[in-house]
Amino acid sequence: MSARPYSEGRKIEKGEQNPIGSMINQVVFIGFASGWGAQIRETEKGPDFLFSSGILSSLSFPWLWKETLYPQKSAQEHSLPPGPLTLPFIEDLCRRIAFSVESVIKNKEFPVIIGGDQSVSAGTWAGVANALKAKQKFGLIWIDAHKDAHTMETTPSQAYHGMPLAALLGFGDPALVNVLEEGPILRPEHVCLIGVRSYEEGEAALLKQLGVRVYYMNEVLEKGFKVVFQEALTHVKQGTKGYGLSIDLDAFDPREAPGVGSPEPGGLKPREVLPVFSHLKRDLTFKALEIVEYNPDRDKNNKTLFLIRDLLLNLLAQEATSV
Repeated sequence: MSARPYSEGRKIEKGEQNPIGSMINQVVFIGFASGWGAQIRETEKGPDFLFSSGILSSLSFPWLWKETLYPQKSAQEHSLPPGPLTLPFIEDLCRRIAFSVESVIKNKEFPVIIGGDQSVSAGTWAGVANALKAKQKFGLIWIDAHKDAHTMETTPSQAYHGMPLAALLGFGDPALVNVLEEGPILRPEHVCLIGVRSYEEGEAALLKQLGVRVYYMNEVLEKGFKVVFQEALTHVKQGTKGYGLSIDLDAFDPREAPGVGSPEPGGLKPREVLPVFSHLKRDLTFKALEIVEYNPDRDKNNKTLFLIRDLLLNLLAQEATSV
């Protein structure tokens, strides 16, 4: 199964304000049901579990679930080692997600991509940049416990979910670098990482060489998330036509978000992050959101599921909600 259309959601009611801004018709969800980019592959269950849980019915803004995209073969039914054998599935999905995202933006809607492993990012932001004619003029805040900036030459795992940021910056396999057209999507000076606390030497060297701004977890704890995020926001808005937000759920403390593929000790606290996010909802330069690496099999008492709901409410609803 390659895609499942849903066309379910809640439409704008008479007199109701739109989310994000008056130029946006509604929020549109796209599921990326893939685990092929990871070593632990139950993340492919994430979008369907989120949709079928019914938790989106609590969202206080108009939304539509456009479709969920599936790989040509399920990682739950076929066993392949991480690495080149999985690349054709990832390449195909990234191209399809890019086209889907592009169509949403051109329809003056706000795309929210739900993953699935983070190899999706190579497709998400290619589609956004193409729709906005903003290639190398788009900003991205990458909230993650990891740097995701490996290439096949530096990765110890060969898992492609550790490579999408490098690909967006023009490094790595051409299948991920050139999803829609040749060349890097992002410039290093338009990117900020927040919450990093686990990485390898090779990817760290690449980002340092490029001059990408990284807020490690110790700096977040020292300054506070509010200060760090505001600095990052100012950074990615300079010289760009808009910006996006990529949230890997493993950026949060595993006690707050256990349902992830690659948990790391420590991490962000929702009570500090959610109120800060509530200031973005009227920002017309905020163009797209992705929330990735949701693994429902590892969740405990639906903590991660509820965190996703709270992220959506604080980022997109008219009235902020916090845990």
